[in-house]
Amino acid sequence: MPKFALDIPSSQIFFCSLAVAAALLGDAILYVVMPSQPELWGITIVQVGILLSANRIIRLLTNPLSSEIMRKYGVVKPFMGAMCSSVIVLVIYAYSKNFFVLLLGRLAWGACWSLLRLGAQWTALEESKGQNLGFNLSYNASVIRIGAIGGALFGGILSDVIGLRNTLLIFGIATVLSLMAWIRQIPESYKVKPAAAQSSRQYSTILRNPRLLLVNMCSLLTGLIWSGAVSGTIGHYLRYRFGLEIEMLTVVVGISTFTGIMLGVRSLAEVFIGPAGGYLSDQYGRVKALVITMVFAAGSIMLLSLNLGLLASAVVLIVTFVSGVLVTMQLLALVGEMAEDMSRTETLSVYSTFQDFGSALGPFIGLSLIEASQLPELYRTGGFILLFFAAVFPLISKKQHLSYRQLNDHGPSSE
Repeated sequence: MPKFALDIPSSQIFFCSLAVAAALLGDAILYVVMPSQPELWGITIVQVGILLSANRIIRLLTNPLSSEIMRKYGVVKPFMGAMCSSVIVLVIYAYSKNFFVLLLGRLAWGACWSLLRLGAQWTALEESKGQNLGFNLSYNASVIRIGAIGGALFGGILSDVIGLRNTLLIFGIATVLSLMAWIRQIPESYKVKPAAAQSSRQYSTILRNPRLLLVNMCSLLTGLIWSGAVSGTIGHYLRYRFGLEIEMLTVVVGISTFTGIMLGVRSLAEVFIGPAGGYLSDQYGRVKALVITMVFAAGSIMLLSLNLGLLASAVVLIVTFVSGVLVTMQLLALVGEMAEDMSRTETLSVYSTFQDFGSALGPFIGLSLIEASQLPELYRTGGFILLFFAAVFPLISKKQHLSYRQLNDHGPSSE
């Protein structure tokens, strides 16, 4: 039987994750307001799809670049530079109505996020032992998602009440304060120690590793479905289904507010469900938990494609977001375990690049290539692909002589 022992994550993990969460506020609000009110920036819905994908597409380049930067300069200086740059990007969001300037801002944010995410993940690994690796990585991801809650939930409400610029000003102040709090917690060893003490590995070697390729392909799929297709298009889809104003519990609210609430629920699931998913992965084994959660997630995303009423759609959305969190945390624990045996920064950057590529495809396909009436087909297709991966995952693992015991160093065999 697994031994239930929980190590509290260190303050370094918490304050680093909290700083990234604050930087995420400005990005998260765009996924609420831009698809539902593109007129605030004077842009079209097609341009919205491009903008919401651009920051993820650029990360296909900036993820490996961030790995090399942190390998050369360490974690602290690149992390601080990315935090400061994220504040400048907020100014662009607040004052520009030029599509190309907004595009430059989104590309800059993509580069910032590559550095911030890698720095936070490296910190979580640095502060972990084998038995709590999954929990610390999922805890790091969960704290970061507090920023998505603030940007989606409070950002949507505040933009309807006090306006977009004032909301972004509040988010900028929060980012600066969180940066100051993180600086006070930096250990001296982080300032002088390079980000990767392990020997360097070539990216081609990592990509040829069958274990990593399998996990990375699943990462691409989860990025496409949850971070891309569902989160990026749900505001547009809800507007198509229910209009600009909807009645919720006898109160009429704007579509931005309702979309923000739904996306905020996704982030709440990552905050409260995410650590539990990582902890169970540590205790019971990663592959078995991954396959089960993928089947659960496939069912929920296919339900979302049905022509449901407002209340039923909200319930299904909540279940869909929870299932997506569980799948993502299992994958994160798997790749974190592999990163300990290989080059840490390069392994994490490759994993993130696959996920970002999927995340970039989602809004572009859902907003720029197809009409709102076709979005249910997109959701349904994603569910079938998830079922396919859930079926082939254990088969391919066995074919590559990767027994469940090999993949679950900290959990029981699933065979």
